[in-house]
Formats: sequence, C-alpha cells, structure tokens
Amino acid sequence: MAKPSSRVPLPVGQVLILVAICSSTASGSALERYRSLIRNQSVPINLEAFPGELCMRSCEDTLPRVCYFNWVLEHYHAMGPACKACADGNHRDCYHHACLTADGVERGVMSINRQIPGPPIQVCKDDLVVIDMMNAMGGTATAMHWHGLHQRDTPYMDGVPFVTQCPIEFMSTFRYSFWATEPGTQFYHSHAGHHKVNGHYGAMIIRQPEANDPNAHLYDFDLPDHTILGSDWMHVDGEMFMPGLPSSGGILPKNLLINGKGTYTYENGTTTNAPRDVFRVRKGGRYRFRFINAASHVCPLELQIENHPLQIIASDSFNLQPVTVNTLVTTSGERYDFVVNADQPSANYWIRLRAIGPCDYLNIDQTAVLSYLPFSVPEEELAFTDRELPAFSESLFEDTISANHPNTTCGISKPDVCITDFEAHSRDDSIVNGVPDHKFILGFENYRMTFDKTFGENSHEHFMNIHDDVVLQGAINNLSFSYPPFSMLTQPELLREDMFCDEHTRPAHCDQSDSHCTCIHRLKIELHSLVELYILDLSPDVNPLNHPFHLHGYQMHVMEMGQNLAEPITIARAQTIARAQSLRRTTVTNFPPSKDTVSIPSKGYTRLRFRADNPGFWLMHCHFEWHTAVGMALVVQVGEPTDFVRAPANFPTCNKYQPDVDETMFR
Repeated sequence: MAKPSSRVPLPVGQVLILVAICSSTASGSALERYRSLIRNQSVPINLEAFPGELCMRSCEDTLPRVCYFNWVLEHYHAMGPACKACADGNHRDCYHHACLTADGVERGVMSINRQIPGPPIQVCKDDLVVIDMMNAMGGTATAMHWHGLHQRDTPYMDGVPFVTQCPIEFMSTFRYSFWATEPGTQFYHSHAGHHKVNGHYGAMIIRQPEANDPNAHLYDFDLPDHTILGSDWMHVDGEMFMPGLPSSGGILPKNLLINGKGTYTYENGTTTNAPRDVFRVRKGGRYRFRFINAASHVCPLELQIENHPLQIIASDSFNLQPVTVNTLVTTSGERYDFVVNADQPSANYWIRLRAIGPCDYLNIDQTAVLSYLPFSVPEEELAFTDRELPAFSESLFEDTISANHPNTTCGISKPDVCITDFEAHSRDDSIVNGVPDHKFILGFENYRMTFDKTFGENSHEHFMNIHDDVVLQGAINNLSFSYPPFSMLTQPELLREDMFCDEHTRPAHCDQSDSHCTCIHRLKIELHSLVELYILDLSPDVNPLNHPFHLHGYQMHVMEMGQNLAEPITIARAQTIARAQSLRRTTVTNFPPSKDTVSIPSKGYTRLRFRADNPGFWLMHCHFEWHTAVGMALVVQVGEPTDFVRAPANFPTCNKYQPDVDETMFR
C-alpha cells in the first residue's frame, strides 16, 4: 500500500477484541494472546462485525484482525442479460456490478459472488481469515485451495478433496478458517474438476510491516489495484474437453484474460466490445506489482509492460535479491512480484500477456493499460482505447531480456535468467548444506495408453484425448494417482497400508505385467527429516512443455535445474548436466531461492530440498489442470497420523455407501 497510508477505522466489535488483546496480562506475544482469545471465546464471534473488506489496510503498527467473507459459488454467464447493451457498445452497461464481461464472448462460467476473478483477499500477516462458502452449483461438488499457505495449524483447510477434506456438496456451506501466516503474493483456486479454468480463482495478498521486507526500499507504493492476475480462457466449459474430442486439434485455450477482462478478435477481424483492465500510476512513483499465473493449460504466459523494465523482487511470496528484466515468463501456479518505475512521459502504455510455447502458433495474447493520465480521465475511456495493438510476433522491446524463458540455460544464457540465477536474501544452512535423510527420484510423464487399457470391458481409467486417437495418462514413477473415497487427513481411522502404492509396492488390483498402474501414490516421510527430490521430465515426444510442480504445505529450495534436449533425461545424465553447468556458470548461487511451484525444464530436471516439519497429507502435482486430472500427482505423508493436527469435532466425513442387502437395510 502507499507508504505511509491512512489507517482504516475498526468496527466496534473488532475494537473490543483488540482492546482485550492489548490489556491482557497473559504471557507470550500479542499474536499468541490474540489466538488464545479467539480459541477461548465463551460465545461464538459475531462474524458479521468483521467484514473482510476492512482488512485491506496498512500493516504497519497494526494488530491482527478477524476477516470474514461470505461467498456464493454459482453457475453463471459471461455477457449475460446483466450486461444489457454492453456488447452493442454501451460502455456504461459493461460496468454494472452483475455484468461479467470476460473477453466479451457469451459463455457459461463458474463464478464466485458473480465475479471472475473471485473477490480479492487483502489482509495482514496473522489475521484470521474466515470464509463461508456456499456451493450453489447444481450437480457438482467443490473445494477451494489456498495456494501458498502452509496451513500448519489448520491442515484440514488446505482444500483438496479426499486428501484434506470431503468435497462441498451442492447446497452445502463450508466454513474455511485459517491464519494468514505466509506473507506475500498468494492466490486461491478450486481443486475440484475443471472449476478453475471455468472461473474459480482469485488473488490473496498477505502484507506485513515493511521492516520485514528486505526490498521495501525499492518501491514507494504497494497498492491493492496493482495485482495482475493472468489466466487462460476457453469459450466452452472445461468439462467439454475432459477427456477431450478427437477432432479438436488439442486441449488448448482460446484466449487470455487479465484480471478477468479483455477482448477477443474473431476470424473475420471484428473485436468484441469489452473493457480491458486499467492500472494507474503517477509519474515519478515506484510501484510494486504482483503477478499471479492462474492459467490451467500447458502454455507459459509471457508478460511485458511497454517501455518499462521489471525489477523482480519476489517469487511465490519468497523475497529475492532484485534482478531487472523486461520480459517475465511464468507457468501455472507461479507468482512474481516486481517494481515498475513510472519514469516515462505521461501517456498510456500497453501491458501485454502472450501465450507462448505450445500456443505460439495460435497467436493468443491479451492487453491491459498502464496509464499515467490523471484520475479525472474516466476508466471507461482508458479501457476502451482505440490505440493500435502490437502484433503478436512483435516484442515491446528492441532487446528482450527474459526471466524464465523456456529456452534459457540456467546460469549461462546471459542476460536471460531462470529461477536458479536468482538469490534469496538468506538461507537455512541445515537445508542447503545438510545431508538428506530421504532422497527421491520422481520421473513424470504423460504416456500413451493402449486401446484395450482405455476402452476394454470394465475399464474406467482416467485419460485425456488430446487429438485424433492419441490417449494419454499422467504418471509419476509409472504410477497414475487416484483418490480414495474419504479424506485421508481427517478420517485416519480408515487408512490402511495396503491402500497405498509406491515404486516398490503395488496393490493387488494392478496388472503386474503392465508397466503402469493407477493407485494412491504416496511418499511417506519421517517428520523433521531433510528431503531431497530429483524431478525428471520423462515425457515422450508430444510437445516441449515446462511442467510446473506444486507441493502443498511447503516451501522448496531450488538447488539446481538443467536440460539436454538431445537425449532422454536420467538421474545420471542430470548429474552430468549439473557438473557441466557448474563449470560454465557465469554466476554462482550461494542463497538458493525458495518456491512452492517450480517449472521443470522440458525433458530436463530440477533438484529441490525441504525440511519435512509440517505433518499431514500434502498433495504434490503438476499444476496443469488436465495433467492433475489424469493422475500426474502423488501425496506426501509427513509423519504418522498421531502427529497430525486433528480436525475440529463434527468435521464433515465421506465414504462409500455399500451396505449389505438384507433385512437391516429396510428397517
């Protein structure tokens, strides 16, 4: 937020709670007293007195607050009747509160409070976030994941169906409540079916006092309006392409959106009447921007801001020593923070997002406006600019300097950089230089299934049909992930060792003559152990893809990455690449960066480390939505069930219902 910024007045109920904290004589920090006060309320808190919108405030010299949100998840529509004459050029109609424009093309969507993206969550570190989420979507169940939060105190709020909770059924309301413990740029998204690509995602920004930000001196403003949420967009429901259509030519997006807005140009050259998003700055200011990649498909997103370099200062909420580029490439689930210096002549400039990689040939891009013009100029005038757009193939810079371009060779391709060329501000030596207690090699792939395995009698394997007769299934170490019928974390009494599989053990239902198996793939790890992962891209020749892998509940130290497109990757080749790169590097990283979502080089590898100090079941998966759906995932079990944080009493349960058919069934 602007530095300094005015304080937001508190509602009366909140003042009483904070007075109680300040006047408490209990031992421990103010935060501990605050949490104790919440946990020991003799009567339930009146949540209506704590609207979450009022938690968007300066986080300097503030005490934690309760932040309450009430959301309704609906089947809704883009460019529906609420938009009136928006499509016909009546710009004012496009701004009706119930008008969801997207890119100006009519389609059914899934919305949160009739918005895409969903309502922003803007809070301070250690606030208590409470969200009542009602599922009003007929015929579907859902859950919401809080991407970037480690949920140490509340692992049952991680939002993964059948891993940390049961799905939220139609007409049910589920109350998510958790502490905002990880400061930085986070986001939320559905972890059910293809709800995310249909519209269920939104920004979650957790701020902290600037004294805790080593890069705070680099910017003057950190404004809520400067969050850029990039997403890909289809003109049909995502479910239409699950498992896929033979004649579709691939499972790819039609467009991109920036904060849920944009335009679309049809093949005949006409462009929809829909507003772009607008970001305002004042000349001379230094602004912190937060970029969130909420895409679902396989195409990386490339961001440029015309005439404005990007000084990158954080990734996945973890602070980085600043590096300046003019082009930022990200994959699904990644977040990057950067500083923009408003030092150009007062005018309007393009913010452009391009879908690259496998989407290059589709010429998909989207634009927003960075405006220096005074606030007296209406947003409507800026959002519907008739300024000529740059061609898709035209860079906004004469000399492109990229972060994370798919063709970057880490440590070598100067001036381009990748994540292992960045450095953190500090490090945990016990992780970076310690001797791992567990070493795992995880080779992932989308492998081509046989006709009989896919369509044989009584076969119900998950798969995706990307085009023609090409049918693929995702796997890690030849195991395609499936879910149990109950929540593993919150119903531990139903766990059995023989329900899990790993590379050494397969359940009885697996065909021992088949190289692959669909089962509940688990990595079991001792609590507090140091873990090292080698993640290898074993994908056959489909398309060069950089798969983003996300580990719930943890941050991972990115130790190294590399690739050799000339031959398939193996652990031995990965180690050879690492040795060769160490000799050729122009920079040496002494402070490896931390991330929770890591883009694995195409047909390459990444070496990661983390301390397994957060007990529970945590999903690890490719963040491409279709790849997760077809099994490119596993669960990491840290500790034993006796180590897990127990869910509250009366937490929802689920399981199969298959009673014996006898006289007891009809009583």
